[in-house]
Amino acid sequence: MSSAFAVAGTHSGVGKTSVTLGLISAFCRHGFDVQPFKVGPDFIDTSLHTLAAEKSSRNLDTFMMPNSAVVHSFRKNASEVNIVEGVMGLFDGSSAGGPGSTSNLAKLLDIPVILVVDASKLAGSVAALVHGYKTFDPSLNLAGVILNRVGSSRHKELLEDALRGITHIFGAIPRDESMRIPERHLGLYMSHEIDCTLLNGFSKLVEANIDLDSLLEATELVIPDAEHKSRLRVVDGVKVGVAMDEAFCFYYPENLEVLREFGAEIVPFSPLRDSLPDADAYYLGGGYPELYSEQLAKNASLREALAVTIQRGSPFYAECGGLLYCLEQLEGRDMLGVFKGSAKLTKRLQAVGYVEAVSVRDCLLFRKGERFRGHEFHYSAVRVKAEFAYKLLKGVGIANKKDGIVRENVLASYTHLHALGNEKAFLRFLEAAR
Repeated sequence: MSSAFAVAGTHSGVGKTSVTLGLISAFCRHGFDVQPFKVGPDFIDTSLHTLAAEKSSRNLDTFMMPNSAVVHSFRKNASEVNIVEGVMGLFDGSSAGGPGSTSNLAKLLDIPVILVVDASKLAGSVAALVHGYKTFDPSLNLAGVILNRVGSSRHKELLEDALRGITHIFGAIPRDESMRIPERHLGLYMSHEIDCTLLNGFSKLVEANIDLDSLLEATELVIPDAEHKSRLRVVDGVKVGVAMDEAFCFYYPENLEVLREFGAEIVPFSPLRDSLPDADAYYLGGGYPELYSEQLAKNASLREALAVTIQRGSPFYAECGGLLYCLEQLEGRDMLGVFKGSAKLTKRLQAVGYVEAVSVRDCLLFRKGERFRGHEFHYSAVRVKAEFAYKLLKGVGIANKKDGIVRENVLASYTHLHALGNEKAFLRFLEAAR
């Protein structure tokens, strides 16, 4: 018997991530084997989960991934206590309660929901709020609430009185302004940038104010075993150089796992400080190259070696931050120069959300006419002279709903892909390297 539940919010900013991190840390401190998950597309929250649980957090996305892949990933990775952090508000997705939403995922996995409520500016009205969330979709199992940012013991009593007879309260966490994760343009800081004492603080707040035993009892269930799946090792011996450092750190673990299962060897390297490793193909994910543009510019020897390797025909795939690195300049500093163009960080958000696209030409990952899904999130603008491979049916892209700039063996886009929704594309990447 295991425990599994989704930590949802009434809306963004209620403290889902802080509560989730506190729960992960607290259960780990109590000796449980905890597996974290995240609803929807996200690299930042999952890095924090991974730090707290000391194992990779897994994204479960009912828009980018087939339902069968979502269920299989959950069952395959499930452990003793399984905590799924939601996205935005409980019913926010591609439609109210539709694909991509926390409620949609919870029903697909048949797990209960714990609703986090920011109670800082609520008293009796909390009853109407929670009642609405509980009754909006009767098929959803809303097991109870966690009240967050409670002002005082008197405030707690008012909230408890208002919710009596409506739902179970697992705990009330007091307001503590010191317990906040620093933020910047793309969201919270990554795991390698925060002080681990912050996790200890979240854990102590949760242990002192949430009834963990009651939570486990209310979320106990049987998780079926995952069906055995295997991928043919069709490209044994192919080496893939993957940029991994502070500047390039946005990768779904499944993307690299799928490459390995197809037979590839992953060779990590840092464009900030390393020389170029010997590989047959190269993969640059997203991250924060705009914050490290000076250091990236200084490593001219790696850039020159990579440019030569690409010129000789090595397949090269880049997403978002990797796209920016492919251009001639980023923030006025020299980059790889595979494409003629430049990029700058903007003050305003340029794009966030899901992408649905069709490939308008054959390229490294897709054939002409193939449709696929992904997501985008960036505060940068690109000016580039290049051919485009993607026409976006949903999303923004680089310009005029176009994305995926191409030249021969190179593909670079703002769109992030998840391998469990695009396995054939990742296999084509490897086949191009043989």
